[in-house]
Amino acid sequence: MKILLSCSGGMSSSLIAESLQDAGKKRGLDLSVKATGTEEVADDLNADHYDIVLLAPQAVYRKSAVQAASNDANVKFMMIPRDCYNPIASNKLLNLVEKELQ
Repeated sequence: MKILLSCSGGMSSSLIAESLQDAGKKRGLDLSVKATGTEEVADDLNADHYDIVLLAPQAVYRKSAVQAASNDANVKFMMIPRDCYNPIASNKLLNLVEKELQ
């Protein structure tokens, strides 16, 4: 499973990306998570295939642009709930991602 995780600048999302990868590893999943800024989402989607794009709650002001880029690339899109945007909630977030991809 390949996840593109976006926040305003890509900084806080790198912490979440790392914790998601750790959670996936513990479950034995083949999981790759790339952290990126909202301005780079379209380029990232053109450069590689992703199963889903996750958008950080604090970047909700960029939702329409990121969702449009996801739709153009035929990739699922999901806003991350506020209570899941922290490293200790990575299992809960991974559960939501798996449910969304079913």
